[in-house]
Amino acid sequence: MGLVKTSPKSLAPSPGIIMFNNLGLINLLQKGGITVIVLAFFSILSIGVMMERLWVFFKFRKGLKTFFPQILRAFKNGGREAASAICDTEEPAARVLKAGLSKYHEGKTAVGEAMELAARQEILSLERYLGVLGTIGSTAPFIGLFGTVLGIIRAFHDLAIAEGAGPSVVADGIAEALVATAAGLFVAVPAVMAYNYFTRRINSLSIELEGKAAEFLDALFEP
Repeated sequence: MGLVKTSPKSLAPSPGIIMFNNLGLINLLQKGGITVIVLAFFSILSIGVMMERLWVFFKFRKGLKTFFPQILRAFKNGGREAASAICDTEEPAARVLKAGLSKYHEGKTAVGEAMELAARQEILSLERYLGVLGTIGSTAPFIGLFGTVLGIIRAFHDLAIAEGAGPSVVADGIAEALVATAAGLFVAVPAVMAYNYFTRRINSLSIELEGKAAEFLDALFEP
């Protein structure tokens, strides 16, 4: 039985195999176009906002847990003057109570309203930059879809130029174009999750701050 000779042409990898060999992450990101670069910037920005807000929320929560017991002890031991001295810090809770103590001579109602207004300002500071996360979470999928549409248009343009070529000509381009959609979802999902998490945390911290302020108000005008 004679040996069957294999031509070099038959040993060459098919275009489909070449296509899937080129589906490495770095290679696809490089071919994703300007939309992937924009999404990469959005991803870095959202991560930066998440880390900064986590640190701010941690300090805010820690201040609520440690500051209020200190000022209550100071008020019980040294009166309103001692409490006012402790409030000369940059703690959010200290600013709320300091605003109330400044209205002490106007009565309980004025103190409560002053602390409520100061508490709203502190809660607004917690909401800073959350709009960035919301915007990234809502726009990133559309940016990715836009990149995919451009990639598909480019793939069919290549097919029109390569007369008589098979589907593999557009398959590679479409696979690369879909990277933009995947990148958009990859950026949007964490941003939306972080936005929802921080929103829930703001609600809980707001309730906790109001409760602590009401407790201090009762202690301040306790008979």
